[in-house]
Amino acid sequence: MARASHSGLIILVLAFLISACSDQRQSGPSAKDYFDRAYGFVDAGIPQEAINLYTLAIEKDPMYIDAYYNRGIMHYILREYSKALADLNTVIEKRPDYAIAYASRGSAYDKTGDHKKALNDYIRAAQLGDKDTQNYLRSKGITW
Repeated sequence: MARASHSGLIILVLAFLISACSDQRQSGPSAKDYFDRAYGFVDAGIPQEAINLYTLAIEKDPMYIDAYYNRGIMHYILREYSKALADLNTVIEKRPDYAIAYASRGSAYDKTGDHKKALNDYIRAAQLGDKDTQNYLRSKGITW
């Protein structure tokens, strides 16, 4: 009888330890913590480190649209246009009214030589109200 209660106690202690370790892992830095830390690397001109932190933010919260957007911009800065496009596509899929994402994706398409897709995105950004894109299109004599 004492042996059965001893085994039960061991199982209870193990369950507690596993639960505590699991809670500790989940209570680490939040997606917002990683996102906020990335700005320090953006400001310091170290886009790859910012990308690493935005990736951690996305792993914590796959719906963190601003992390995808900012990571896409960092890829653009590094001239990694296909990666930039992948992140900006995700942003637009999840938030189709995000005007600046269309403008940014248009810039990435321009860099890859796909000027038709770029123009379509610039027009969509202007339609959604992005003033900078509207001014750019006006300067080129393009209406939307």
